[in-house]
Amino acid sequence: MKNTNKFVAAALSFALAAVSAGCSAPGAVTLGNNTKTAATIDGYEIPAGVFIAYELTAYDSAATQYYYSTNTEPKPDDVKKFHIDGTDSETWIQDQATEQCRQFVAIEKEFEKINGSLSDEEQDQIDQYIKSLPDATRDFYEENGIGEESLKKVAAVSFKRDYLFNHYYGIDGPNGCSEDELREYYIENNARVKYIEIKTADGEGNAYDKDTIHDLDKMADDFVKQINEEKENEDKLAKVDELKEEYDEYAATLTTTVSGQTATTTTTTTTTTTAASDVTTTTTTTDPHANEKIVAKLTTTTAAKDSEATTTEPTEKTDAQKASEALDEKIFNSDMPLYTAEKYQYDDNTIYVILKADIEERMNDEDMWTDDMKDQLISQRYFNNFADWIKELADGYSVDKNKSAYKKYAPFKLDLENE
Repeated sequence: MKNTNKFVAAALSFALAAVSAGCSAPGAVTLGNNTKTAATIDGYEIPAGVFIAYELTAYDSAATQYYYSTNTEPKPDDVKKFHIDGTDSETWIQDQATEQCRQFVAIEKEFEKINGSLSDEEQDQIDQYIKSLPDATRDFYEENGIGEESLKKVAAVSFKRDYLFNHYYGIDGPNGCSEDELREYYIENNARVKYIEIKTADGEGNAYDKDTIHDLDKMADDFVKQINEEKENEDKLAKVDELKEEYDEYAATLTTTVSGQTATTTTTTTTTTTAASDVTTTTTTTDPHANEKIVAKLTTTTAAKDSEATTTEPTEKTDAQKASEALDEKIFNSDMPLYTAEKYQYDDNTIYVILKADIEERMNDEDMWTDDMKDQLISQRYFNNFADWIKELADGYSVDKNKSAYKKYAPFKLDLENE
């Protein structure tokens, strides 16, 4: 959640992804004296340009829902007739825009409350982004009544949101946690593993013959034995790579029996010829952690520490989901020792040879425990709580809508199609 130029298009994605071509656009929107302010929220005046910007974002969301509901290209006339959650789309879009304006005010007020300030670099990023907009995009905004100052306000509030999040939920923040607690959270919810996935059926699900499956099962047992015979942990990790190559070579020769016919599983190799004059010499460094996987625990939630975790279960899980959850349970079982290979099989299609390594060995600032990783974890752990807090603040604000502005800037009076 650092204030870097990751802000970009997300803050200003005003329905451009949903616009289509073909129809003539209405005339440009002009802001009259009595409609320059769209609403007053808890005493804070919302410029019409900011409200319109959020309307366009809400239209984009409505058009997307229309697409997924009908599987047809969203056009304004079609979206206008569409209902979302039992509400006509025009009302839904303006309600969404109003909610975004409420949250806009919540962020502005809290930012002022803690005497927050954006850096010169952040201000420059906002200015440069606005200046870099293509002429067509700038014209699109202006024709819809969104001037440069409104664009800057919407962009700035994105940075202010990040600032507030870091202030309250960053490391050692009043609602956050210490770095040591963050490390423990990561260790608890992630595992470092290497594994060999031994398939007992081909890519189309056709099982190999019984003798082949028996040989593959014995191979898995032998792999486990070979890995565990190594004395050093590094050698065990390297052995997994060596044995995986051995399995891959063997798997390329396997055959399956389908409807009484024998089919050979083949591996296609592409050879590229390079002219000598085009060859350059490079020095490469072997990655000591090649083929390692950092597996995230499936039950990880974004709930804050000490809060009750909740998950939403699908009504019916697929076989793949069940297999994934079973493998997850195996990897994160506290009884699974580090650096001791084990064989694991959930169903008839796959045998795993798994080696679980010590994730803490890689948690340093030159490898995994970087500032970016910490920011990512803080966001994963707390951002939903932060978003709920902002929404709770916003929901408590009174809204005095300028009915003339809401009528004048109704979403389907805007230019929703861009040639």
